[in-house]
Amino acid sequence: MTVRIIGRCNFRCPACSTFSSPEREGILRIDHFRQIVQTLAREDFQGVVNLSGGEPTLHPKLATMIRYVSETLPRARIIVFTNGSWIGQPWWRRKLESLMAGPNVLIRFSLDRQHAEGALKASARSGQDGLREIERVRFEQARAFQDACVSLGAEPGVRFDFAFKGTMDEARAYMASLGTPPVYLITFQKKPAQRTKKFGYFAIDIDSRGRASVYPTLGHIPRGEAIGGIEELPTALRMNRSFLKLAGE
Repeated sequence: MTVRIIGRCNFRCPACSTFSSPEREGILRIDHFRQIVQTLAREDFQGVVNLSGGEPTLHPKLATMIRYVSETLPRARIIVFTNGSWIGQPWWRRKLESLMAGPNVLIRFSLDRQHAEGALKASARSGQDGLREIERVRFEQARAFQDACVSLGAEPGVRFDFAFKGTMDEARAYMASLGTPPVYLITFQKKPAQRTKKFGYFAIDIDSRGRASVYPTLGHIPRGEAIGGIEELPTALRMNRSFLKLAGE
């Protein structure tokens, strides 16, 4: 499942699958996050919890959230999606250590042309020269991120990886300068508002006031078809479990 903890992003990616932007408002309260995690614990959730945004590192309580969900759901896998723009800041190594709060936490750096274009659109630069410069900086950040993760003893593909929208061949070509980094492939959707309502993935999203709503599939989000607030999380979980059981997964 995905928990959208903040709406704002410092990138402006074309075809953003979470419909985030520098202008999007909304931030999930820490007590509501704890309520979500406690519900999952009561339901014996052992799947994947994606902490996403927006850019989740913009949430001031992210490290606290990660520690709490990691400890409360020790048999789940906790994944933090980030655009990596904070890598290289004076405090970034300390921040990375705080995000790797538990053995079941993986930090996922989104590295592809779409995110580079999103960084370009949010900057004062323009044109191909601007895009090349942004990609140069992003690959410096990616190398620093990978080296720091390894130096911390983080196992590639278990504690960190890179998300790429496209095929494995495209990912290998794009990331060739990084060697053979661990890659998580995501299907690139040119029209995310038309995402299919596929069970097996469900989400909690927030509105501009930070109010949380439960969606039975990711495809229900752009249509505004929530089944209710946090109290409906067990319902969404049962729907997805039933589908996976029928599908033999």
